[in-house]
Amino acid sequence: MRRLLIGIVITGFLFAQPPTELVKSCSLKIESFVLSREVFPRLAIASVKNHSLRSQGFIENLYELLSSALSDYLLSSEGVIGFDRSGGFFSPPPGYDFLLKVTYRELAGEAGLFIRIYSREGELVDFLSCTGKVDELPYREFETPAITPSTPLVLWDAQIPSFPLAVMKNGEDIFVLYPGRIVKYKKTGGVLKESASRQLTWPSPVYPSQDLRGFIKKVSLEDGIYLSVGISSSASYLYLNYSDLSPAMILPWIVLYQGEDKIYLGKFLPGRNYFAPVLATLSLPLSLQDLASAEGESFPSFYDLCFYQGTLNIVDENGARKVFKDGEEIPSPLSPVGDEIECWGDIFVNTAFGNREKISFQSFTTLDRKGSLPLSGRVIFMSQSGPSRVILLSEEGGKFWIKEIRLE
Repeated sequence: MRRLLIGIVITGFLFAQPPTELVKSCSLKIESFVLSREVFPRLAIASVKNHSLRSQGFIENLYELLSSALSDYLLSSEGVIGFDRSGGFFSPPPGYDFLLKVTYRELAGEAGLFIRIYSREGELVDFLSCTGKVDELPYREFETPAITPSTPLVLWDAQIPSFPLAVMKNGEDIFVLYPGRIVKYKKTGGVLKESASRQLTWPSPVYPSQDLRGFIKKVSLEDGIYLSVGISSSASYLYLNYSDLSPAMILPWIVLYQGEDKIYLGKFLPGRNYFAPVLATLSLPLSLQDLASAEGESFPSFYDLCFYQGTLNIVDENGARKVFKDGEEIPSPLSPVGDEIECWGDIFVNTAFGNREKISFQSFTTLDRKGSLPLSGRVIFMSQSGPSRVILLSEEGGKFWIKEIRLE
């Protein structure tokens, strides 16, 4: 115990006081976990993920600080697989009893350190969290636009009931997914009026899921247009009729993207808010039964995907963009972009890197231009709503809004 506290004091100069206190608090909780075991366990760190705007150096220092604080119990890693803005990933040594996966998050002066502890068999055995204050990091330290494109314009916004998960717009119809229901609104000018709704029954979230991620996509089939509704706490996905929201079928896949001749399907990883490492591709035209019997192929876990000039772009589970062509990954900048991405024409639209429930601005990127639209609240969900337009769910001051933004 004394060695643990001395290590924290010695290395405290690397950070402002609040992060040091976070490490101290979580280290004490880890020590309690160690002492609760009948046999003295050996620990190893598998990863330290950065869900903040802090630099790579900040996260490297955080890793060193945590390693020093846990030196009485920690086995040395066999090697660093890689460090970048998304965090660090390591090769755990043989002989460990418990594996630690660490996540650092930060927003508006609030910081959190979250540690998942897994057994050697891969079972989650504990989840520790510590929070505190931290000096805010100005946006300009994260990204300075090289060329500022035309200022994105908010076309309209409308307040909606609390706790929305996802949104989709088709013409003047707007569909909003809530934890227990889906609502169809009709937009007249800037006013939304409810035109249909449907109660939904989903299982409770699977621990340790930290949020309910909703998902809505539309799919055009031979016999009509259907909605594809998904949520991370569910093992299956519901297809609804477009007109009255009546259930069409429960399927094992959710539609992620429909192109001119193909449709791409995914499924949430149980207990997580990103998609499992499998992707199914079907050729059009097809039927609902084709979707029900689709078979997937191995693919990296991911938050979202989109297509650009014949390439498949994904945001992987670490918040980095990866690019695939003809099924093979091709070199691309592995810069953190968050957990949502849209692309059309020569425009990429992505969230800032970090937890999707705590994003305070959007980033817009064209071929060689970067710009931003600061928002006063947090972005919950976004989707394309038309040529060079995006529709957002946002929360500001405890109230929830739908905003449509023009990027031109």
